Amino acid sequence: MNKVVNWISDAFAFLSMAMLIFMMLFITVSVCGRYFIGVSIPDDIIIMQALLVVMVFLPFAYVQRRGEHLSVTILTDNLGLKGKHICKIIGLVVGIFFMSIITLASFGDAQTAYVDGAIFEGPLEIKEWPSRGSVFVGSGLLLVKLILDLLGAFLNGPSEAAPFVPLEE
Repeated sequence: MNKVVNWISDAFAFLSMAMLIFMMLFITVSVCGRYFIGVSIPDDIIIMQALLVVMVFLPFAYVQRRGEHLSVTILTDNLGLKGKHICKIIGLVVGIFFMSIITLASFGDAQTAYVDGAIFEGPLEIKEWPSRGSVFVGSGLLLVKLILDLLGAFLNGPSEAAPFVPLEE
């Protein structure tokens, strides 16, 4: 299961990188079109807003896998192995709790946008559910990764590794 989640998180991270490159090119073309020929891409700002949400939320599990979420270790630096392990478990439980709330709320939001046929205002009438659904997918995959990391922490116990290094394949 962990290998599957890691593979999906890698794919989402690469998709987000590709999306960032696309967004940079898209904005460049739109701005150049606006200044040189007087015409920009319709709904360019709305498209960028929607893609920005997708780009931010999809790689959440990848960041967790790499252990690169922001963490403040000023209190845990002086703890022993067991203390760091307990803090890691507490952090994972708190993360699971809050990501469960975000995942459930974002699912309801995406489902409502899909059922209602919600669109962004503009000439292209872009649907809202893909952008809102990416919040659900990204936070849901992070939730699964947090649960797997918690199980790994219980199974492996304290180790000499850094306190927030995730469970390896």
